[in-house]
Amino acid sequence: MPAQQNKKCAHPACHCQARPGSDYCSTYCEGEAKTADIQCNCGHPACAH
Repeated sequence: MPAQQNKKCAHPACHCQARPGSDYCSTYCEGEAKTADIQCNCGHPACAH
């Protein structure tokens, strides 16, 4: 079995790890991927302000 890789969510403002098999941590980040936000509103603890 290959080792699991931790990669950052592809949304530029997000600080979370991407879900396995995805480039994003959530559907929020996937939908906002092309938006240049200052802060991420995905709701995960890594992005809570």
